[in-house]
Amino acid sequence: MHRPAANDARGVVSVHDAILALIPALMAFAALVGAMLSWSWGTALAVGSVPASTTIGYALFYNPPAAVSEN
Repeated sequence: MHRPAANDARGVVSVHDAILALIPALMAFAALVGAMLSWSWGTALAVGSVPASTTIGYALFYNPPAAVSEN
């Protein structure tokens, strides 16, 4: 896989960068939904951990990061 030079990659978000941003967003969303539904924090975060864990599994096993070749 060819990665562009550092100055050419500004503003480019990779799939793995988006996944790293999605994990805490899912947990925060679950906490907000849990607060609106009057769930306990433990229940809300347990519910939020399911999609967050699925996202991590996707990033690690289905679409793993590839080694960057130096050209």
